Formats: sequence, C-alpha cells, structure tokens
Amino acid sequence: MATEAGLARVLRVRGAQALCALGPVAEPPTVGDLVTFAGTEAIPVGMVHALHRRREDDVALFEVQLLGELVGAPRPRFRRGVRRPPALGAAVRRARPEEERTVYLPPSAAVIDLGHVRGRPEVPARLVVDALLGKHFAIVGSTGSGKSTVLARILHELLAAWPAAHVLLVDPHGEYAAAFGGTARVLDVDRLDLPHWLLGFEELARVVLGEGAEEARAERIALYDALLAARRRGAALLADRRVSVDTPVPYPYSFLAEWLEEARGALERAHERSVLGRLIQRLELARGNPRNAFLFRDLISQDQLPALLARIFAFEPGGPAITVLDTSALAAETAEVVVATLARLAFEIGLWSEPERRRPLLFACEEAHRYAPATHAQGFPACRRALERLAREGRKYGAALALVSQRPADLSPTALSQCGTILALRTGNDVDRRYIERALPDGCGHLAEALPALATGEALVAGEGTPVPAIVAVRDLDEGRRPRSRTPSFAEAWRHPCGDIAHLEDVVRRWRRGGG
Repeated sequence: MATEAGLARVLRVRGAQALCALGPVAEPPTVGDLVTFAGTEAIPVGMVHALHRRREDDVALFEVQLLGELVGAPRPRFRRGVRRPPALGAAVRRARPEEERTVYLPPSAAVIDLGHVRGRPEVPARLVVDALLGKHFAIVGSTGSGKSTVLARILHELLAAWPAAHVLLVDPHGEYAAAFGGTARVLDVDRLDLPHWLLGFEELARVVLGEGAEEARAERIALYDALLAARRRGAALLADRRVSVDTPVPYPYSFLAEWLEEARGALERAHERSVLGRLIQRLELARGNPRNAFLFRDLISQDQLPALLARIFAFEPGGPAITVLDTSALAAETAEVVVATLARLAFEIGLWSEPERRRPLLFACEEAHRYAPATHAQGFPACRRALERLAREGRKYGAALALVSQRPADLSPTALSQCGTILALRTGNDVDRRYIERALPDGCGHLAEALPALATGEALVAGEGTPVPAIVAVRDLDEGRRPRSRTPSFAEAWRHPCGDIAHLEDVVRRWRRGGG
C-alpha cells in the first residue's frame, strides 16, 4: 500500500475535474475509488473515473470528479460541492475506510439499505427516502441486468419500515405477485373494477374509437357531448351539478346510449345522423368486447368511488400497503387506457386532498417506455401526458413516481428528466447508454462509461436519493421475495417430451377469456 503522500500529485484542475499523476505505488486506484486531496480547513474528496498512461514519459494518469469536502474536527462530516479546489502539486491519497463511510453516510434522515459500495462490503449504500420519493426515481438497464429485483428490493425495504405506505405497482409481465406473496393485493383482469364512468374523455374515446380516435373528429365531438350529458344527468341524481367531462361522477351506460339515440332522432341531415349511427355502433362493440368486460359494469353507487380508490391505491384501513396491477392478460391498448386512468387518478387524489390530511403515494411503473414513449407518435397520448404530469407536478401533491425501463432511449425525456435519482444497471446499447449519460445528475455522466461492464445486480446510483454517486452491489433477495422471471429455460424444458396438450387447452381458455 502506498504512503498517503506518495499516491499521486495534482497536474491540472478544470472545473469539477482533476488530473493526477500516479507515483511509484504498488496498488494504483481503480475506477470508482474515492480519493482525497491535501487541504487546510477542508479536505476535497473525489471519485476516480478514468485511468490512462502518458506516452511520452510513460507516466500513469487518472482523472477525478470532485464531489465535495470533509469538514470539521475531530469527527468530520461530508458536504457536497468544493469551495476551494485542490492546488497544483497537491498530494492525493486514497480515502480511508472511515472517510468512505462518512462520505457515503446519508445525513440524519430516514433511509433504506440498498446494498454496499462495490468492492467495499464494509461501506453500506443507503437511499434517503424523502429525497428518493419526493423527487421521483428511475431504474434503467438492459434486459436481465436485475431491474425488477432492484425495484423489489426498494419496495420491500420501504414496506418493512413503513407498513402504512401506499404503493401501486403496474406489472405488465405478472412478475411481482410472487415477490410480495400475501402481503399485496393483486388486481388482474378478473379482479380489477374500473367502471367506465371513471374514464376521462380521452380514455373513453380510446376505448370506443380505437387508435384512430384522434382523427375521428366528428365522432369525438359527439362522444364528448354525450359523455358530458351523461355526467350531468348522473350528477343530478347525486344533487351535484358542478361537473366537467372528466369529473368522476357515476352514470349508467344507458345514459350515453339514450342521449345518442335521442340526438340522432333529432337530426335532419343524413350525414350527421350517420356519424351518430357509427358512434352508437362503436360504443356497442366496445361494450361487448370481452377485453373491456371490467369497464362496463354499472357500478353507480355514490359511495363506491372512495371504496374503489382505497382498493386500487392501498388506502383501506388494515389492508395491504401495496397493490400490484397485473396487466399481463390485458391487450396492449387496453392496458394503456388503464394506466392512463390510474396515473391521472393518482395525481387527482393528491391535488384534491386537504394538505394537512394528504397521504403520499407511490406510483411505480414497469416497462415505462410503453406508457410514456419518447415521441407523441407512439403509444396513447393521454397515457403519456398523465405520466408526464405526475413527473412534473406530482411531488407538490405527494404523488411519487418510479419509472422502470430497459429502453431508456424510448422513454419520454420529460418524464425521465424529472426523476431526481437514477439507478442505472448494465447497459450495452450505445444509444441507451448515451441517453442515460445525459440523464444522470450531479455531473457524473462520465460514469455511464462503466455501464456495459456492470455485473447483474450492480447499479450506478446518482442523484438526490444518495449522498454521492456510487456503483452499488445491490443486496440480493431471497427466492420467495424476488419477482418471478418470465424467461423460460429452453435447455431444461426441451429435455422432456410434451406428453399431452392440456397446456394448449389452458392457453385457448385464457386466450378466449382475454378476447385476444
């Protein structure tokens, strides 16, 4: 081990980076190591992010990103930012173990354990809960890098420490029911109650008019008028007339159909009647589609909206603290409508809560690029807008957002840019890696170069939820607490003959039930 003064010397300081020349030491630093610089009142601290050798004199060099300073004695504390950069020629040494623990130790606040700093089992890596949730977070990385397990680790830690939490997890692959066992409420296509009157105009238009809803201008106008009339009629039953087209006022399906039929009968022009005729036909087709069975149940009791919200967002007294929304059996376009509706409702719950009675909630979304794609030409625009609104404004109303994606380049830049903490796992794709590099906070985009070499379950963690950027070995979960992988083993399955076609009979039964 090198002496403290003999590790390296500062050659250049530019902004928040320092270039150092390595002395004749047996153990040079590695990428991710913390180093300190000779100082007077404060000791600058940085992280090694690049190693190379100068050709002309064969001197080994390493580059350091300055992170902050150790201040105070006899028990120093770490503060972000470097008030006085290291001087040229200043001695550089590795951070001592106690200094590392001080740097990575979060301030006095509620924290959860994530794992340990890579290569330093004795240095725990923790996340600051209010900063993590209050400013949203994202987990990104290639398929198989361990994203689902990292999310499960975070959720298990949160629920263990705060059993009165409120979490809704969108699960497109049906993986998470196994991770939470009986501690979660699982809502799938058979157990989801999302009545049609909870849908806003854009969501109902998507169900009735399909992907061409944006272009079907005449039908959209007629549907808007019919929906507003149905809501007003439903509000009159509740002695409440202050409604808009999106107010979640219960109304039976018949209110829509009756208004359209009456309007069609009152029209004189044939082409206008044909517009309403097509809309009536489409409405009936949507209602009769098995995929939409959970939408068209006439649940119109005045008291059912609070109960529905409590069930979906885990607000029931004595009930589970997490709801897993399993959308794996829903058609893609139906799942987009469901996610759009629930993301909008999550925001509205916070918006309309009295501040002193507000109960914060976490909306976690797997495969987030499906629901908040990078461009308006993809996906369901209302779903993208709902998630982006949560990302932009949810923190003001206690609505936290967690985005998980293996294709960050296809994820809405608006939504991702609002995530104050990024957990980036192994990423081999250059396009995705460059996108992550731009999204990483704290001026640590250079660390994205390490992403292709991360092991499964390792994550580059940066942003508001961590004291300093770090590559973390995330603590593994027991088998019964992990999300169930959907990747089959071909080598194992193909060792055994099929035997019978009972599994295909089950496939057909599920297929027909789902309406695919």
